[in-house]
Amino acid sequence: MVTDFKHASVIEGVRFTAQVGVPNVLQGLFRKRELVVSTVGRLPADHLAYRLVEGLARKYGPDPFWVRVGAEEALLVTHPDDIRVVLGGSPSPFAPDPDAKRKGMSAFQPTALTISRGDLWIERRAFADAVLDTGAPLHRLAGGFASVAVDEADALLTLGRPITFDDVNLAFQRLTRIVVLGAAAADDTALTEQLGSLMAAGNKMPGEPASGYDAFHARLAEYVAAPDAAALTGLVADAPQSDRTDVPGQLIHWLFAMGDTLPANLVRALAALTAHSKVMGVVRSEVAGKDLTEVESVTGATYLAGCILEAMRLWPTTALFGRVLAEDYRWVNGQKTPAGTQVLIHNLYNHRNRDRVPFADRFAPEEWVTGDAADDWRFNFFSHGPQGCPGAGLAVFLGQAFLGQLVKVGEPKLTKGPRLTPDKLPYALDVYGLEIAL
Repeated sequence: MVTDFKHASVIEGVRFTAQVGVPNVLQGLFRKRELVVSTVGRLPADHLAYRLVEGLARKYGPDPFWVRVGAEEALLVTHPDDIRVVLGGSPSPFAPDPDAKRKGMSAFQPTALTISRGDLWIERRAFADAVLDTGAPLHRLAGGFASVAVDEADALLTLGRPITFDDVNLAFQRLTRIVVLGAAAADDTALTEQLGSLMAAGNKMPGEPASGYDAFHARLAEYVAAPDAAALTGLVADAPQSDRTDVPGQLIHWLFAMGDTLPANLVRALAALTAHSKVMGVVRSEVAGKDLTEVESVTGATYLAGCILEAMRLWPTTALFGRVLAEDYRWVNGQKTPAGTQVLIHNLYNHRNRDRVPFADRFAPEEWVTGDAADDWRFNFFSHGPQGCPGAGLAVFLGQAFLGQLVKVGEPKLTKGPRLTPDKLPYALDVYGLEIAL
């Protein structure tokens, strides 16, 4: 017998919109608004959003259920089996470009892989996989990249004062320009500022390239035309592509993800380490006496990698993400959901679900080393399935080299921010409110 999925009430839909949807938009979907992020963190909005989704899932789950978001209903997926169906079925029938995401990203990366469909998605994914060495144990240029990461970490260690997120972000922006574009871009801060302005325009979801995009794209094209053999641009020529690939347009997402998202995750991981002396001791032992410009030393720091991944699990930079049905879809219960339906996955709820995740609210890097966390599709900071992040391995590697150097040489102490204790980790950790002495 075919049965419709359950529907949350109108009042619950209003609460979901107000407590889950609106805070995400206000904080900035693509470029974070510092004041709003800090304000939302103090409310605490993330904990309230978690509790709301937890209550709805217990009331209407475990199947997907309808909840109103603004003027329309969306299908909220909470069970691991359904998460696997949605992510495993992307980009078709569960397309990666719901309306808000497509309209926002069009401002600064209108040809991005992550908002492509059909043959175009296949073509652009093949290009990304080839340049980023997706699925390989190690990127072919990893040795040089590790050296750059260590250099940038060493520069922070010489500041002589506690470091902030802005410090780490600036260092990682420079590292990102070198890794993606080459040494000639090391000090091209204007390029990063251009991207930041375009991302800010994306927060308004214009649905078209923002003013200045063409000039930004042209500047990237210059770096592609003069590739650096030690950077990702040096691998572009041999990667599969056509006139539709838009190579400069593909590089934008790497600059965006590596230069903004990764620094936030590393700052949170470092803050968590300062609150977990035993974990810090294991990490320091793992990198003690190691030259982190050597690939083997970086890849051998598996527990450190677990710390980075745990920070991403505990405090996902994307708390809520969605898919949209490109065609009608019939679920296992027989329910047929029409094309155009938005399907939502609340990462924060799935990552911290106390009913299903034994280590939900504690810092547990060992779960990524000796446990099965890496294979758990509930943890979606890199997504899973065909749409999984093609640069995930490279991102973690860079984080290991950078963070490992800070921990090896310095003795990090949290000097400003919330009091973190192993038995009370918050649902949000505002990176703008942290200072860490090294």
